[in-house]
Amino acid sequence: MNKVNMTFLPSVKDDFSKDQLIIDWCERLKDTFDFINIYIPKNLEEAKDNLTNSNAAYGVITEDLIDYCENIKWLQAPQAAPPPDFYFKKLIDHPVLVTNFRGIYNDHISHHIMAMILSFSRSLNLYINQQSQRKWSPLNLELGSTRYLPESRILIIGVGGIGEETSKLCRSFGSEVIGVDERRTDKPDYLTKLLKPTEIEKYIGSSDFIVSTIPHTPNTEKIFNYDFFSKMKKSAFFINIGRGKTTVLDDLALAIKNKELSGAGLDVFEQEPLPKNHELWEMKNVIITPHVAAYDVPYLNERRYEIIKNNCINFRNGENLINVVDKNLWY
Repeated sequence: MNKVNMTFLPSVKDDFSKDQLIIDWCERLKDTFDFINIYIPKNLEEAKDNLTNSNAAYGVITEDLIDYCENIKWLQAPQAAPPPDFYFKKLIDHPVLVTNFRGIYNDHISHHIMAMILSFSRSLNLYINQQSQRKWSPLNLELGSTRYLPESRILIIGVGGIGEETSKLCRSFGSEVIGVDERRTDKPDYLTKLLKPTEIEKYIGSSDFIVSTIPHTPNTEKIFNYDFFSKMKKSAFFINIGRGKTTVLDDLALAIKNKELSGAGLDVFEQEPLPKNHELWEMKNVIITPHVAAYDVPYLNERRYEIIKNNCINFRNGENLINVVDKNLWY
């Protein structure tokens, strides 16, 4: 392939307003490569025309645009896990290869998970609440207020880059770590076992922490429900930094209230922001962070750019692209 003709569509559906980050990326690509032509449409009609003349694209292809993508062979999604409406039937059926930005958050998100595990293991969440009341009161150990991590079992559901990095951190504290993954077959050294989802049942009730890093797909929606929580160890904690729609929050709140599990750490939610009247806000053994586990810092954009740049090279040379998505599974 001699030329890469690439249309940069909006990162957010139908938002054709000026995006300085995209403009900067495009300028860098043009300065770096002499084999690339770049189009940045200002509106829907320009996008249709640009896509017709392109073999690659970045951003959100909508149902209004898919019929103009006959020549598009590669689409770079604007997120690591785009929203559910990104993948619609015509896009799934289209031969275009979709790539995403997975992998750029592995260190950030795994550190956030570890912060929650450590907070619960030492009851820091409860002591912070006491501090706000100027209250000096060591917790009763009979309440299970501490967790000794070298004697804890941590079940990580989703062993991609984030899950693998988290398993490494948990293992460094001496914990037994068991992974669950639909597609992965190679077991990282930090895991005691690597299971398929069909094998998870017998480990739910023996785990001290259950961590979800999985994306929202048709198969994972609402899988963490009351039935799941009722099988957990009563002293265990559930942590979700994957996607909010995997977890039924009303069921989680009820399960905690009924002492089916001890508490939860949540960074993602069914509805964001979490409604102010939701009872999870008032629960002492729940840590809520407002979807900030992968909070952007400047060098994350540099990691995104590197994936685009390297995929431009691979695409032009007919080599394997980085982070190809199974469109049917959405990841």
